[in-house]
Amino acid sequence: MLATVWTATNLTLAFVFELVAVGALAYWGFRTGRGRVAKILLGIGMAVAAVVLWGLFAAPQASYSIPVAAVATKIAVFGGASAALWQLGHRATAVAFPVLVVANLAVIHFGHLSM
Repeated sequence: MLATVWTATNLTLAFVFELVAVGALAYWGFRTGRGRVAKILLGIGMAVAAVVLWGLFAAPQASYSIPVAAVATKIAVFGGASAALWQLGHRATAVAFPVLVVANLAVIHFGHLSM
């Protein structure tokens, strides 16, 4: 029972981190673009790009099962989200976020939790 709760908690946390990363990238796009149209396109574009890459390479049921591409996608999405947060002035969150993501991914990987 405790193992089931541990697994469910960590997998849920991983999904929350994925959503936070997509949200951070979209937030960066909406804040960074110059002009209303650019802000909307960049905000939505960053989120869509992250989701498409994730679905193709990093999702549990990804279209392509290429381990190197999965790792590269995770680094790009989570690293990009951290860089976006840093650029927007959220320094503590930009540092804490990847640390928490790596800890969660380590628990999932080394704990052999299914993703």
